[in-house]
Amino acid sequence: MKALLFRVPTVDDRSFRVQIDNDKHFYQRLHFHPEFQLTLIKEGTGTLVVGDRIDRFQPYDLLLLGANVPHVMLNDTDYFQPNSKRHVMAYSFFFKESMLGDIFIKSPELMHIAELLKEASHGVRIRFTGPTPLTRKLEKINEQRPFEQLLILLSILDTITLTPECERLSGTSYKNPNKPVDHQRLENVFNFILTNYADVITLDDIANVANLTPHAFCRFLRTHTRKTFSQLLNEVRVEHACRLLKDSAQSISQIAFACGYANLSNFNRQFKQVTGMAPRDYLKKAN
Repeated sequence: MKALLFRVPTVDDRSFRVQIDNDKHFYQRLHFHPEFQLTLIKEGTGTLVVGDRIDRFQPYDLLLLGANVPHVMLNDTDYFQPNSKRHVMAYSFFFKESMLGDIFIKSPELMHIAELLKEASHGVRIRFTGPTPLTRKLEKINEQRPFEQLLILLSILDTITLTPECERLSGTSYKNPNKPVDHQRLENVFNFILTNYADVITLDDIANVANLTPHAFCRFLRTHTRKTFSQLLNEVRVEHACRLLKDSAQSISQIAFACGYANLSNFNRQFKQVTGMAPRDYLKKAN
């Protein structure tokens, strides 16, 4: 796989781009681009990777990603089944920081948005539980004039700064793209783990995927994700376990084995380490 510097199509007479995704699934490769990205997910579920964060995405997640932040929204496997009726929809703004110019530096009324854009180098998210006046504006974005679209963009950025539930996603800040070979290795590693998380994966196995020695791979992974291999693998397994706890009728022990854990006690321990609660408590909260 090649390094994934994604080229966002531009419009000659616009300083930003509005995009509506309405398809069978989202773009499925880890990528980055020099534009900021503000995205409202209207429909679609799956695994979200932003920098070193692995989590679920769901309808009415609002994401703000800074320039060159590696990210991907990997849809669940049922989106790719023959005759699947699942589909995705999202509304996005793509814009460069230069579009905003010195106005954010010189205007005290807008400094809070300037600070938000700095925070976006980690990726930020707000999880709405359903439609809001803000999300309804985004759903009608194509009906607006470019000036009105720009006002909506600024209004959303302002709302994010005022929302206590706004969360930082990645522990690592991204400002400049890494070497292309690093992106290729990261994508290969993520794809392998996300495909084979239910199986036994050894350090030698994953080091071979990255074409590195085990020692070099551990150093590489720590540098780019601030995680060990076991931490990364556990986060992926627990993320899938969370989905099964909410969406399936399987028992906790069945889910543990389906997600690659050989015994229930280890699953309980790892699950609590990642989520801060036991699987049974998570299930009660989800219900």
